[in-house]
Amino acid sequence: MLLVKYSRVLILTLLVACEQKTSPPPVTKVEEADTTESKKQTTSDELTQPEAILLTTNRISPYDYIVKKYARRYGFDWRLISAQIFAESGFRENRKSRAGALGLMQIMPSTAKYLGTSPDVLLRPEDNIALGCFYDYKLYNYWDSLKGRERLAFMFASYNAGQTRVRRAQRKAAIKHTWVGIKYYLPGETRHYVFKIFKKYEEYKQKVL
Repeated sequence: MLLVKYSRVLILTLLVACEQKTSPPPVTKVEEADTTESKKQTTSDELTQPEAILLTTNRISPYDYIVKKYARRYGFDWRLISAQIFAESGFRENRKSRAGALGLMQIMPSTAKYLGTSPDVLLRPEDNIALGCFYDYKLYNYWDSLKGRERLAFMFASYNAGQTRVRRAQRKAAIKHTWVGIKYYLPGETRHYVFKIFKKYEEYKQKVL
């Protein structure tokens, strides 16, 4: 119990220290951790998720307040993060994948450890969203040579498949710095994942302020 409390204090301290009110600034590129998200690759049957219902006007899920809080902290549109959560778990806070990914943003225990916190907190909605947004932030800054939608696509692909796999796809591609240029050198699941997030994001932008 003391370890869990300590981990929660540690992650919140880390998150506050990294707080930004504008778009994420460049930071030192993180070490690649393919033993984390790359192991999260799932089978096609795991991708079938229930549609999240827009509960009321301008509301996406019961976690909107938390998503807005941490999306704002790291400079993301909260609807984009909501679209990612939809793609990851369909807003099921207790979801566990066959590969072992946990919670709303389907974070691997090894990823939690890599980011400096205990896996014990991953089924807590706020801790999971906070850590997932922080990981997005690190990946976003890892791809600081890219801009706009391309940068987001590479970020999401890295979240799903691992940075080394995305780098490997870059090396194989003739056009190395666009999503269209590299995506066919990545697994079908990763391509579908990125597509699904952007599609849901466009839907949320039309329906939610």
